[in-house]
Amino acid sequence: MRDQLLYLDGRWTPGAGTVPVTDRWTGVPLGTVAVGSAEHARQAVDAAEKALAAGLAVPQRSAVLAATAASVRERAESFAQSITAETGKPITAARGEVARAVETLTWAAEEAKRLVGEAVALDAIPSGAGTLAVTVPEPRGIVAAITPFNFPLNLVLHKVAPALAAGCPVLLKPSEKSVLVAGLLVEAFEAAGLPGGWLNLVTGPPADVAEVWFDDPRVAVVTFTGSSRVGWDIKARSPRKFHVLELGSNTAMVVTDDADLARAADDALVAALTNAGQACVSLQRIYVTEGVAEQFLAALAERFAATPSGDPRRETTVVGPMITPAATQQLKSSIDRAVAAGARLLAGGDVVDGVLQPTLLAEPASGDPLVLQEAFGPIASVLVVPDLNSAIEAVNASDYALNTAIHTSDLGSAMEYARRAEAGTVLVNMPPSYRADHMPYGGVKGSGQGVEGVRYAIHELLHHKLVVLKP
Repeated sequence: MRDQLLYLDGRWTPGAGTVPVTDRWTGVPLGTVAVGSAEHARQAVDAAEKALAAGLAVPQRSAVLAATAASVRERAESFAQSITAETGKPITAARGEVARAVETLTWAAEEAKRLVGEAVALDAIPSGAGTLAVTVPEPRGIVAAITPFNFPLNLVLHKVAPALAAGCPVLLKPSEKSVLVAGLLVEAFEAAGLPGGWLNLVTGPPADVAEVWFDDPRVAVVTFTGSSRVGWDIKARSPRKFHVLELGSNTAMVVTDDADLARAADDALVAALTNAGQACVSLQRIYVTEGVAEQFLAALAERFAATPSGDPRRETTVVGPMITPAATQQLKSSIDRAVAAGARLLAGGDVVDGVLQPTLLAEPASGDPLVLQEAFGPIASVLVVPDLNSAIEAVNASDYALNTAIHTSDLGSAMEYARRAEAGTVLVNMPPSYRADHMPYGGVKGSGQGVEGVRYAIHELLHHKLVVLKP
């Protein structure tokens, strides 16, 4: 049992009330979490403003991040169990998330030491003769970080760790569906010696917390991971702030006639079903050229049907419950409608003990919501196309463009796909869900703006001031 408070200016503070938290799989009470108010949100900004004015030296930033990494590593199983309890993520995947979180913190600790500007050759033109010009990286200011439920530790750190490395105080509002693990992380930062005001945790309804930050001119940056609708609404509400928006997707993969089909099927399975398909880069659309379509469909359907699902604490479970029963039923209804409209159900489609079974569809209608929109669940659809050109056109027809992949043995096809596919990242002979925590990561079109990945995120949060000297 854990009764979690707010964290303001280095102190654990009661909220305006509390709400219960229960285990996603068993329903057993896990504790309570404080409900923050608009006044708490303003207090958080006040604390961050004081911290920003005082500053935090680079060696201290790096040391705190490194010490927090060590703390998370030491308490890895507690973090993993908390993730599984709150979200239903299978325990093996939760442990993987914790390991990645340690890497994210470690990268941030190292990158904090590399915040350097550059010389600008103003003396290359007559008017700059005799000058010395350099850029000086400075923090943009207070960062409001709004994070989702699906990676409640590592996605929090993809916002908090780069911000602290850049010298930006953070206002953190995690998803109300995964709150307790954020509190554990704050405890780790506190134990590592992070001064008060640099990380403030305010839990509660977005309208009472985050919207205060959107309207406060002292908040310089809003970094958000979540749905496209909410992300673009945030940008419209706070147009003068700097935004990093990691939004929705409808990830696609192409399989050509010359692909290694077993490898492609293995990668498709991982990309579609990890975290019960609840990830921005979860594979949803697979375009396979017609020469190998039936062979690929058979291989993939066999893999989907054999994927273990159920109790997330069982070591062999791959697909656990979705985040809420309502989300499960909504996706189940979408699958039923697609099948009624003519899609072939090759695997899954049923809810067993509250878990939507890994579901594979063939040839849903091109205008079906499961093809056009983000499903955010354990489902993928296979669509047959005549050739690579048709596949690329179908991939690019989506409003989303985050990650995409192609499986092919032809270098020319790989290069053509890399050149023409609209996406933030193109992967060749790899799962389209692949993400390393230090690589640049971000989408285009409806999938967002700005870049994450530790070093890249740090530089998003820096203003490079130009200083010109002339004796």
